[in-house]
Amino acid sequence: MQKQAILERIKRIIGEADLQWIDDQPGDPYLIVGKEKLLRLAIYLKGDPHLSFDTLLCLSGVHNMGDEDEIEVVYHLYSLRHRHQLTLKVILERPAFFPHFYLKIDSISEIWPAAGWMERETYDMFGVHFVGNKDFRRLLLPPDWEGHPLQKDYRESPVYRDITTTREEIDGIVVGFQE
Repeated sequence: MQKQAILERIKRIIGEADLQWIDDQPGDPYLIVGKEKLLRLAIYLKGDPHLSFDTLLCLSGVHNMGDEDEIEVVYHLYSLRHRHQLTLKVILERPAFFPHFYLKIDSISEIWPAAGWMERETYDMFGVHFVGNKDFRRLLLPPDWEGHPLQKDYRESPVYRDITTTREEIDGIVVGFQE
C-alpha cells in the first residue's frame, strides 16, 4: 500500500484532527499525531488487516530547541505482511519550568512489546514518561542518575558517587578522565 493510501485509511478511521502529514522535507515522509490519539491509532495500525503494522522497528526521541522547545517521540513501523512502512511523530512541548511534569505520553508496549525497552531508553536519555509501561525504570543509567543526557540543555555533574566526570582534553581530543 502506498503512503498516501495508508494516510487516507487512517483519516477515515481516526479523523483528520491532530493529524499532519509531512512529505515536503528531506528524508522519509512522516505523520504527526497528537499524543491523545497515539494509543488508539497504534491499536488500529496493528489490527487493521489492510495495514497490519506488526513490527515496531524503532522508537526514539529528538530534542528540538528552535522557536519552540519540544521533544519528539518518533515511531518507525513496518508491516511484514504488506511490506510497507510508516513513520509517526508525537510532539511534546517542553515548558521552561518543571518539564518532567509535562513530558508524558501513553506507552505502546502492550501493542508492540519491543517498545518497552525503547521507551525506557527514551526516558533515560530525553526524560519522556511513558504512562502504562509495566517495567518503567532506568535502562542505561543508574537509578540515582540526575537528568537526561540527550536533552540539549543537560549539564553533567562534575562528580558522580565521588568519581570525577571531568574529561581531559589534549589538542581538542577527549582522552580520558582527569585524576
